[in-house]
This record gives sequence, C-alpha cells and structure tokens, in this order.
Amino acid sequence: MTSPPVEGTAVAESSSIDRDMSGTDHRPPGERYFRHPGDVVRTALWGAATLALIAFDELATETNAALATDLGRVATAIHRTARELLLGLTQVMSVTTPVAVLAALALRRRWRRTGMVVLGAAAGAASMALVGAVIDVGGVVSGALIDETLPISTGFPSLEYLAGAVAAATVGKPWLAARWRRALDIALIVLATTMAIAGAAAVPDLLLSGAVGALIGSVILVVLGAPNRRASPATVREALARRGIAVTSMHLQAAVGGRAQLYRTVTRWGDPCFVKVYAQDSRDAEFLYRSYRKLMLREPSDNWPASSLQREVEHEALMLMTARRGGASCPDVKAVASLADGSVALAMEDVGHRRLDSLGADELGPDLLDAVWREASRLHGAGLAHRALRAANILVTDGQPVIIDLGFGEMSATPRLQAIDRAELLASMAGVAGSERAVASAVRSLQPTDLAATVPFMQPLALTAATRGQVSKSLLDEMRSAIAAATGHEPASLERLVRVKPRTVIMIATLTGAFYILLPQLADVDDSFRAMGSANWWWLGGAVAMSGLTYVAGAIGMAAAVSERLPFGPLVYAQLGSSFVNRVTPAKVGGMALNVRFMQKSGVKPAEAVTATGLNLLAGTMVHMTLLVVFFAWAGRGGTGGFTIPGSSRVLVGIVIVMAVAGAIVATRWGRRVIGVRVARFVRQSWSSIAALARSPGRLVALFGGSLGVTLTYVAALGCAVAAFDGGVTFAEIGAVYLGSSVVAAVAPTPGGLGAMEAALVAGFTGVGMESGVAVAAVLSYRLATFWLPIVPGWLSFQVLQRRDLI
Repeated sequence: MTSPPVEGTAVAESSSIDRDMSGTDHRPPGERYFRHPGDVVRTALWGAATLALIAFDELATETNAALATDLGRVATAIHRTARELLLGLTQVMSVTTPVAVLAALALRRRWRRTGMVVLGAAAGAASMALVGAVIDVGGVVSGALIDETLPISTGFPSLEYLAGAVAAATVGKPWLAARWRRALDIALIVLATTMAIAGAAAVPDLLLSGAVGALIGSVILVVLGAPNRRASPATVREALARRGIAVTSMHLQAAVGGRAQLYRTVTRWGDPCFVKVYAQDSRDAEFLYRSYRKLMLREPSDNWPASSLQREVEHEALMLMTARRGGASCPDVKAVASLADGSVALAMEDVGHRRLDSLGADELGPDLLDAVWREASRLHGAGLAHRALRAANILVTDGQPVIIDLGFGEMSATPRLQAIDRAELLASMAGVAGSERAVASAVRSLQPTDLAATVPFMQPLALTAATRGQVSKSLLDEMRSAIAAATGHEPASLERLVRVKPRTVIMIATLTGAFYILLPQLADVDDSFRAMGSANWWWLGGAVAMSGLTYVAGAIGMAAAVSERLPFGPLVYAQLGSSFVNRVTPAKVGGMALNVRFMQKSGVKPAEAVTATGLNLLAGTMVHMTLLVVFFAWAGRGGTGGFTIPGSSRVLVGIVIVMAVAGAIVATRWGRRVIGVRVARFVRQSWSSIAALARSPGRLVALFGGSLGVTLTYVAALGCAVAAFDGGVTFAEIGAVYLGSSVVAAVAPTPGGLGAMEAALVAGFTGVGMESGVAVAAVLSYRLATFWLPIVPGWLSFQVLQRRDLI
C-alpha cells in the first residue's frame, strides 16, 4: 500500500499569513498557479481513451468503413441546402470565435492565459496531424458536401482544427465560470456534429480528434499549472457564520498541496478553532489514489469515493465523533459547512500543533509511547481503522497523544485492516524513536495475538509512502525477528499484497502479440469449425489420456533425483499441483518451488531438494535437445521437404560463430566471472550429482526415463490431436514441430508459453503442409487437453497437498 493521496495534517509547517476577516478579500490563498490532482486524473483518462480509439481505428477497419457508410446515408438524408447552411455558419463561427477570444484576452492583458490558450491550440492541432500521419485517419466520407459555394473549402473545420479547439478549451476552462464551461462544451459538440453531418470525417475519427485535444490540454495544465481554484478566506468565513461560528481572524496553515486548505481561527468569543477546507481537487486526488490501489493491490480492497465531496467530509466528521465516543482522544467536531463553489469546510477543536514525529528523542519516553498504543487500541475497540496511523497523524497535547486525520478510515474495520494500522504505527514509531524502543512498547501494550497478527504486514507494501521513507526493509526484518523473540513465536509469513506485477503486464503484452501472430492463421475459421465437427473423439480422448500420463512420468523422474524414498501417490499429486501453479507463473518457477517444498516436507534436506529439482530440469533439457535432433533428422529423411538437415559447411560456419561468441565472452571480465564462478559452480554441482546417480544405474535410468516419458507423451498427445482431424502429417513431423515450438515457447514470459506455443505450433504445421483450418483445430484441441483441462485436477491436488500438510 501507498499512503492516501495526502493526509490533511492539522499541523502543516508551511509559511502562514494572518488576515483580518473584517475585510472583503476574495482572493484564493496561496500560490496563483499550481498543479491540480484533477488535471492528472483527466490526463490519465484521456490518454487511455486516445490509445483505445487509435487501437479501434487500426484494428476495426471494417467497422470503421461500415460507420462511414451509415454516416453517409444519414448525411444524404438531410436536405443539401440545410447542410450547406449549417456548415457555412459553423465555418464562419470557427474563424471569428478564436479571433474574438484572443482580442478579449489581449485587451484585458491576460498574457499568461493568452499564451496557454494559443499553446494548447497549436499543440492540439500538431498532435492530431502527427496522429493522422501515423495511422492515416480522416478523409471525406460518402455523401459529403463538395459544393464550392461555401465560404471556405468543405475540408474546414478539419480534424486538426477540432483537436486544437478542444485543447484550447481544456486549457481555458479553469478560468471560466460553470455556465461558460457548459456553453463551451455545447459549442464543441455542435462543431463535431456539424462536421459529421457534412461528411468531413467519420465518427471514430472525430472522437479520436477530441480525445487527442483533451489529452494535450490536460498535459499543458499539468506541466504549466492551472489557476488556484481554492476557496478564499472570506467565503470560508461566510460559510462558517451560517453554521453559527463567527470567526474574527484566520491564520493560514497550508496554502497549496495536501487534501485540504488549513486554517487556525479565533471565534468572536475567543475560542480557538481549526478549519479544514476541502475542494473538489481533494476528491479527484482520492479517486486517482483509490483507482491505483484497486488495480495494483489485493485485499484489503478500498471503497470508491462517496457520491459527493459533502459525503466525504461528513464521513471524516462521523469517524471523529465515533472515535471520541469509543474513548479515543480525537478533536471535537464543531460544524460541517458547504461553500458556494462546492468546497466543504470541516471545523473542529484546535488541540495543538506538536506532531509526534517532530518531538526529540528525549521527549519520546516509554510513557508517551505506551499512551499512543492505548489510544490506537481504543480506536480499534470502537470498530474503526485509521488507514494512515503514523506518527505525523498523532498530536501531543500536554503529554497526551491525540489522533487526527481519519478521513481515509473505515467504520466497520476488519481485523486485517486493524493489523495493518498497528504495523504502520509500529514502523512509524521505529522511525522516530528507534526500533528497540518501538518494539518494547508494542510488546508491553499489545496482546500477544494482536502483535502476532501485525507481523505479516511488517513489509514496505503495507506501509504508507511517508513511513516507507523512514524505515528500511532490513529494519523491518529486524523488528519481525525482535517480535518473534519477545513473544516466543516463529514470525508468520508475509502477506501477499500485490495484485499486478510488472511481470504480469509483460505477460499480457506477450499474449497480445502472440495472439496477433496467431490471428492470420484463424482467418479461415470456417474450415476450423468444419474440422471440429468431423473430429474423431476417440483420438481426442487419447490426447487427454496421454496428458495424464505426463504427470506419472514426471513423478518417476522426480523420485529418482533424490536418495530418499518419496511416496509415489502424493508425488503424482505434487506434479499435478505443480501444473496448476505453473499456469499463473512463467518459466515453471511456481512448480519448481512447490516440488522443493514437497520434498522438504517429505524429509529431504533443503539443499538436496533444490539440487534434485535442478537435476530433473537438466535431465529434461538434455532429453529435449537430443530428441530435437533425432526428430528433425527423422523428419528430414521422410522426403516431405518439410525439414532438412543443414549441410556440413553450414554446420562448420555455425560452430565457428558459436566459438567466436564464446571467445568474446571469455575475453571480458564479466564473462570470466560468470563462467568461472556461476556456470562452473553449477556444472560442478550438477556433475557431482550425476556422478552420484551413476553409482545407482536404476535411479539414473529412472531420471532420464521419466524425462523421456514426459516429452514423448506430450508428443503422443499432440499426435492424437492431429490424428483426430486427419492432419496428414507423419509422427516424425509432429515430434519435430512440437519440440521446435517448445523451444520458442520457453522464451516467452507467459505461463506454459501461452499464446506463443499455439502460434508456433500452427506455424509449424502449416509449414509442413497441413491446412491452416485443420492445424488451428488440432492445436487448440491439444492445448485444451494438456493445458486447460488439467487446471481443475491440478487445483484439487494442490488443495489435497495443503490439507495433508505435504507442502
């Protein structure tokens, strides 16, 4: 987890100003321009929309053509004179409006605003021109106007003009009132509609042009900053007065940044009051943050923001009142007030301004640290979770801690959320008071069960960004060990918190690319369906049976790799379970880890278990490469012309190239280190293990025989799938295609070579003369039998191994 968008800490250390609220100053406080979180959100959304529309324009060419044809029919259904009049008026307005806007800005000397609007228009038009040059958008559709009686050519307004207009409007909107922003949106919609009716461009191209313009405008606002749209002190004072809080002076604490505008105020009766003013930007920032967490992280899942900013602030007020009712020390809520511009103010008791993380080491005594844990326990006792319970969100008043900033909290908190709260607080206190004192205080103050539940979340992903900057991963490891030593329990495994890793993104991209390669082979899909209808189901049953035998052969090879006797039935379950794990991890990493764990649980030493797994992988690689040569030679002698063995001269050239590359690697310091240390160590370990196996011929035969059985049964399963559709290729060619495709699929970072394996098999079979429709049907049936159907029994085997405590 990362931190919430920003905690609106009630003690911001920014420069501050004092204002006499008897005046009429309606200027927003702070800097005149800054980057609004809402503009970042809009940049992300318009960027995604632009990419989606580009993909649609490139891939759905037939759909685009159909839409253009329909648009032409609609255009011709409208009377020609009406279309000419509408387009003529639009052309006149398209020329005069920009001139009028620029003249008005120049007369009012709004030079920054003028420069940004002009920049937006130019950048939007140039960007659309670039997009049009790359993907070939635009062009007049059927039924378009071609009469030269119009004021300007029918090609105006163009897609570039529309993109520039949208970009300029996006840049200029922050300075406009709400009614003018709505009028501007309506004008742009009318412009695009007129272009569609006139046949100037197809609807998808118009949408793409608008998306490009909005994206460019949003980027300019993010880079250069937008005007400060925060509420002015005068409007805040007026809103508080309507709720019965008469303010005589306001002291600005934080002008920009953060979730809220912060003020220290004094009422007419001399009472101090702290006011947090939330603008719509705070809601935009929270939306961006929660969207990120939804996509990237697993449980606990965040709720989406409330239906309005008013509800968000009311939630924070309710959290504070519930915490106080539960006995926790929190500021007392005075009022929630709505402002005319949509902002919402939260007025509360002013409890002081010394944060826990600002105290010196000599001030952080055991009594204060223990008191912090007591307040956290009371907060959790009320059924709440803070979700950002760090030292910066705890104030110290007269030696007693006060918890603030509960806006991101949860009312009906689960034990998991509360455990994350404790992990956050423990790590944050370690950053300010030292790990030994923080752990000692937690051991004194918390129940052993609560402390044990905290340990799995003592990891960087469970902490806010601010706390991660205070503690290192090694410090968290030390704290987990210290807690285990203090409680006498072994530290629990860390919780898995990440939903999406970069490796997953690469896997999705590879899948997409592989499918794009396979797509041309699916062009004659009717042949594939006809082949499916005439399939021999007995042969398909044979493919499923061969798929099952691969796990028995794999168990034989794995049993031979260790000296201890492994129970054969559970070992077969382990191979099935490994296949299930390998469906979600590339390069068979998960399956190898499961086998190592199974052997350790069966009494095999950890080092031997890892070596056995490596031995089994080495034996499989050796068998695969040997069979690759054998099947290619066998298929090459079959006279089909599908495969040929290279001539001796080519082999010699290949050997020279390999030796030259090897010599170049050895000549470098990095190459000598890798070969001399890592490769040599692996070879020595593998050779010593094989030498030990050589003293037991039965185990050696079983090891290589198991690997041979796995490969040949997969080839047999593919042969059954090909025979089911009468593919017309020999067994030698089937074996050569499978073994060559497996090498290609092994490079792909996808589970089981998903996508790459299918594409390589189809390409290989069509290369030896099989019809593409039959090849697709055979390959998909083979993958169904060997990749997809084993998932359910693999999952069941995995569950059995877990219930029996075998992994």
